[in-house]
Amino acid sequence: MSKHHAPAQLAQLAQIVDEPRRHIVVDRTFGLPTTLFVLTIGAYFAFLGVMTLAFGGSGLVIPMVICVIYLVMVFGVPALWTRIGPDDGEKPMSWGTFRGKGVMTHNGPVDAGAAAAQVLILPAAVLFWGIAIAVIAAAVR
Repeated sequence: MSKHHAPAQLAQLAQIVDEPRRHIVVDRTFGLPTTLFVLTIGAYFAFLGVMTLAFGGSGLVIPMVICVIYLVMVFGVPALWTRIGPDDGEKPMSWGTFRGKGVMTHNGPVDAGAAAAQVLILPAAVLFWGIAIAVIAAAVR
């Protein structure tokens, strides 16, 4: 959000430097290991696979292709975003570091198991829901 400063206030807040700052280091790694993102993507694609196998037909080709394109965009754009900008040494957290340290949230530190559960609970629930629906549909047929 922007905030209006009167010229007198701005003169007090401003810092005058000889050399402008050319490079701002930005962490674009989301603070989690790549493995969690791969598991999340895998769960959503597995859900689409289950739905395609259970209810696939010629009428669902276009909706499934749209869903695949949507998932590629949803996870592809952030993946590309993490790679833009200068190489300032920021790398995604390794799985070993994640297991050892966990992550820091706004509410304090969270161990790796709790963080992984929070990240993967929705994709896992969606996948198991899809499997349950496919089993029910197969039992009714």
